[in-house]
Amino acid sequence: MNTALLAVPAYLLGTFILSALMVRIAPKAHSSRQVRKHLSLFMVLPLLLVVDALMSIDAIRRFGMRIARGTFEFISGRRLHSSEEYAYAYFGYSRRRQNRRRSDRRARALGNKGKVASVKG
Repeated sequence: MNTALLAVPAYLLGTFILSALMVRIAPKAHSSRQVRKHLSLFMVLPLLLVVDALMSIDAIRRFGMRIARGTFEFISGRRLHSSEEYAYAYFGYSRRRQNRRRSDRRARALGNKGKVASVKG
């Protein structure tokens, strides 16, 4: 019971000091920016550090993929296609048709020699 009374203030003091050092050493890190916005988040510093670690792993993965893509394109002499381009080709429609405005469609319909369907009432 006595150690719990000492552990909580020690944890809070430790995370407070480590948060301040983190902001000084790595001011652009995710956890540093979050602690600077909301000081009370220093209490969950271990969770913020896990998020920082995951973001670092993702940044390393993206960097590795960029190097792999560049190396492959250099060796093959051809650019790789993006997955977005493949989606348009796979489903059989062009990007131009998807982005056409409604007013363009109406003007095109009226351009058919005045043959507009009429509704009899």
